[in-house]
Amino acid sequence: MKSFLTLLIIILSIANLLPQSNTGTITGKVTDEKGEPLSFANIILKETNNGTAADKKGEFKIISRPGKFTIEVSFIGHEKVNKSVEVISNKNVSLNFVLKSTSFEIGTIEVVAKSDFLPITPETKTTISSSEIEHMQASSLNDVMKLTPGVETTNPTLNNVEKATIRSGDAIGTQIILDGIPISNNANLQVGVGYSTANSGIDLRSIPAENIKEVEVIRGIPSVQYGDLTDGLLLVKTKASADIPKVKIKYNPQLYEMNFSAGQSFGSWVLNGNFNIASSDRDIRIEGDGYTRIAAQLSLETDSEESNFKNIFYFTRAFDEFKEKPGYALREAWYNRDVNVKYTADYSKIFDSFNKLSTKLSVSFTKQNSYDQRLVSRDNIVLSDRIIEGSQEGRIVFGSYLGSKNIKGDVWNIYADANYNFKFFVDDYLNIILFGITYRNDFNKGEGIVFDPFFPPSVSITTPRLRSYNAIPEYTILSLYAEDRITGTLIKPFTLQAGVRYEVYRPDGFNAKGFIGKGDLIESKNGSFLNPRITFSMNLTKDSQIRLGYGVTSKSPSLGMIFAQERYYDIIDTVSVVNPQYPDSNFSIVSTFIREQANSEIKGYTQKKYEISFDQQFEFMGLSFTAYKNKSDGMFMSFGQPTVYYKRAFPNWPDQSSASITRTYLDSYSQYANNGWQTVEGIEASLTTKRIPVINTVFKLDAAYTYSQNGSQKGFYFSSSRFVQSLNQDVMPMFTQYESYYKDLLINYRFEIQAKTLGMWLTLHFQQKLIEINGRRKYDDTLAIGYYTTSGQLVLIPEEERNNPQYSSIKRTIQDFELFEEDRPNKWLFNLKVSKSLWRGAVISFYVNNFFNNQPLYRIRRSSASSPSYERRNPNIFYGIDFSSTFNFN
Repeated sequence: MKSFLTLLIIILSIANLLPQSNTGTITGKVTDEKGEPLSFANIILKETNNGTAADKKGEFKIISRPGKFTIEVSFIGHEKVNKSVEVISNKNVSLNFVLKSTSFEIGTIEVVAKSDFLPITPETKTTISSSEIEHMQASSLNDVMKLTPGVETTNPTLNNVEKATIRSGDAIGTQIILDGIPISNNANLQVGVGYSTANSGIDLRSIPAENIKEVEVIRGIPSVQYGDLTDGLLLVKTKASADIPKVKIKYNPQLYEMNFSAGQSFGSWVLNGNFNIASSDRDIRIEGDGYTRIAAQLSLETDSEESNFKNIFYFTRAFDEFKEKPGYALREAWYNRDVNVKYTADYSKIFDSFNKLSTKLSVSFTKQNSYDQRLVSRDNIVLSDRIIEGSQEGRIVFGSYLGSKNIKGDVWNIYADANYNFKFFVDDYLNIILFGITYRNDFNKGEGIVFDPFFPPSVSITTPRLRSYNAIPEYTILSLYAEDRITGTLIKPFTLQAGVRYEVYRPDGFNAKGFIGKGDLIESKNGSFLNPRITFSMNLTKDSQIRLGYGVTSKSPSLGMIFAQERYYDIIDTVSVVNPQYPDSNFSIVSTFIREQANSEIKGYTQKKYEISFDQQFEFMGLSFTAYKNKSDGMFMSFGQPTVYYKRAFPNWPDQSSASITRTYLDSYSQYANNGWQTVEGIEASLTTKRIPVINTVFKLDAAYTYSQNGSQKGFYFSSSRFVQSLNQDVMPMFTQYESYYKDLLINYRFEIQAKTLGMWLTLHFQQKLIEINGRRKYDDTLAIGYYTTSGQLVLIPEEERNNPQYSSIKRTIQDFELFEEDRPNKWLFNLKVSKSLWRGAVISFYVNNFFNNQPLYRIRRSSASSPSYERRNPNIFYGIDFSSTFNFN
């Protein structure tokens, strides 16, 4: 923390001391051939990498030291323009640019071919446009992810929970940022019902794809402006322009979807709305079994030279239903029904060419209601509702009943961010300083776990209890960040971005000694992390560049890990049933033992990221290569903690002083801790051509090789308890924890035929899985390294004694085939996507996944020869169609 404050003070001091008078400006406007402004076009001075983006009106302003430069203006789907310009001290040069379009429209889809292949920013990312999203007929943000390297194609339904994983990381480490606001899952406590995402990543099904303008998937080192993430982030921008009304209807064998959108200008304000409804069948034989999403969004924005103010209202209603199957004896059924209402405000104030203030505020409320039912059946069931340890008379229930429970959460997510951006020159180097503060508060005040205590949802040694979420503390995250982006020429043009982010998970007070380096300035309950990040890019030639990066990121634990519900062990000490029809004639005693599954001391975990990239642009295509390494430590992992509890005899009940232990039990309960680690190394490559004349085809190739390793930092685990004759007692053996590894090489070949005269965009997509290997290390170590006893002691076995015959009965038994490495052969998947214009503003699209219905059968090597297991390695042949049209009432 001391280093963070020191850096910030130095930056501010330099900025205030240095004179900024010896500068000039370049102003102008970027339009297309029709005079329409090209919003957010890129403008850059090639000699120094000093650049900016045009505003919504296509207007721009660049501040520079005096000198002669080449100014380059580019915009996707247009030919870039270069001009020579001389910047004169204290004077303005006015330049307007008209860019020639290379794109064309197919109904509502703009077909674009890239002409510039050198990344403008140092971080590695994939940018996906709304046109690409429409062409692929995505139904949710999960489908959009299929356009990033290393992600396999799956069929676009909404039947199962879909989460974003980047570079083989953990979904909880991927941050989703929607219109500048992170989506938080920290207060989700819907554990154990259906496809719950509690203690995990965001369910991407809840975000419809139809209203997305652009998605940036940042796989490399992100700016320090973004936190509470490890593996990467998705920056999702929704549409907010004055578009004419548009309707879209989508169908595939498991999904129906309808979308309506429109926008309108009211003076300086722009109003935009979107309504989406989608329903996906899980089992078409049972009505209502599946997932339904109703989503609406309304944005209101005004923009001027001095400020920008944007308001967005979101509404999402989701039904995830697993219906009871007729004739199924267990009568299992569940649902997760959520209602989310969210408001965000984004205000920016531009003071002058050097200073800008940005603020964001968001309030989100989610009403969660989960339900689970199943048949509970025993000859007689002894129940207790005790919530403190001890013994009491139990209640006896005879026969079977339908057990059910609800989990009701009222989740609030409050987010606020303020940052200040200012520019200054040091000699000829432009410094763009960003510093800010972020506040997040997540809490859950729902009814919690609700059921009839006389008929609990399940009965065993461990029996659930009622729990209200009102008593669970709120979860606050406080972050400070500062960053300097330097552009200039050091032999060659370069960009250096360096910064630090200080994350505090559940702040717990101020420490004045932190100013002198003694402890954290802001103390915390779940960890304080200082995360430095630096990225660098240099243009080796006008058509090639190298990019380097190093950074540290951190992810906070969730409320469900910190405040997990206690585990209740109900031991029936005695039961006597005289006559089921007369409850007073029956008698039982139940002892309750409680184990703490919450871990209030769990900390966030960190990831160190290393990356190097090389980009090369030719006349007709671009190449990019990236090598990276991500090393995560202290990851969240559920660990089985051993415990002891007892069965007692009470000869003089209710007098408990004469109670005696008649049996001792060994068992375990789960608790999240910072036990996990993962290392991911990989190489990514991409090649994209310009639109090839005559055949009107763009060829794209991306390849991703991944080598992932993971394991437990504890290095051991406990197995189930057993009686060991040689030790003359019940023990719970402890074994060496094995490690897992995974190697994968996925290649995508895309041939995009873009025929303007035919009004058609056809994509042939071939996906090749060249390498798919996984295995386990240390799995052949079957000897126990210790054991836990009924007296609560952990006995460690010296290495030289592990082979002692005394411990042979606690040796782990495995079959030879369990040691095999799975090495799946090369496989191919062939997909087709077509979009065809019908009339102006109307388009019909269809796709076929796995159109050769190629589903190779693979025998699992880690299965026995007498009872082998097999898997199909490609999804089923699948198709879909959609129609969209605009309605121009003018």
